[in-house]
Amino acid sequence: MVPAIAKTSDLVQEINAASEEQATGMQQINQAVAQLNAVTQQNASASEQLAATAEEMNQQAGLLQNIMRGFRLEGEAGHGHAQAEPSARQPRAQRMPRMAMQG
Repeated sequence: MVPAIAKTSDLVQEINAASEEQATGMQQINQAVAQLNAVTQQNASASEQLAATAEEMNQQAGLLQNIMRGFRLEGEAGHGHAQAEPSARQPRAQRMPRMAMQG
């Protein structure tokens, strides 16, 4: 009977040690999950800020495009610097800067 009691005692100690190891492992897993959660929240916040910045830049780019359209002349054909003969030039009223239609 004594050997059975000793064996049972050994088994209980092994179970206790295994339970403590599991508890330690679970604590480590909980800490890792908490860290992942914090990083995920930081990433989400950074993504929202980046999206807001991108939207603002998009709006500013659109505004800049609208402003730059005001510098185009009617009848402007390409990027060449050659000037037309005086008789072929458009009347001055047609060469005034205009706002281009958005499209």
